[in-house]
Amino acid sequence: MSQIEIAQIIDQIKQEIQIDANGQGKASVRAAARLANVNDAGLLRSLKTAADISRSKLAERLIYKGFEGAEIKSWSESGIPDVAVATILHYYGYEAGKRCTAQAKLACEAFESIGVRAWIQDLMGWTKPATQPQEQPSTPALPPVEQRLHTLVLAMKTLAWP
Repeated sequence: MSQIEIAQIIDQIKQEIQIDANGQGKASVRAAARLANVNDAGLLRSLKTAADISRSKLAERLIYKGFEGAEIKSWSESGIPDVAVATILHYYGYEAGKRCTAQAKLACEAFESIGVRAWIQDLMGWTKPATQPQEQPSTPALPPVEQRLHTLVLAMKTLAWP
């Protein structure tokens, strides 16, 4: 994968992500598929089985995580919640057998570290200072989204993407 293609994917993902007033994000099926490096039609087919008797393994995993079958089925129109995107990345990174992708695994690992930092900050009641003091804060804030995406792109390059 060339640098131009990676930059295009990041731009497409950015355009297909929303965030609500509570800070909860949603991504389109296409954005989640591009992030995991899987076919978006295949991902959509897997999600649409969530209300069926014979569910895909991904749909089973999402239901195990607490999502309802009818809710999962509607994500093609409403967007995939951020927590579900994490589950999808984990599934395609580690559990999808021959459909596992290195990109999904890398994205999952990158987001895990960001999530742990956010969790610790929330647990300890830390908030980003309104003004930057002369000295650096003892607990650094999460970098801007653009910087985190850039870091993800750089990490993917180091794995020598084909």
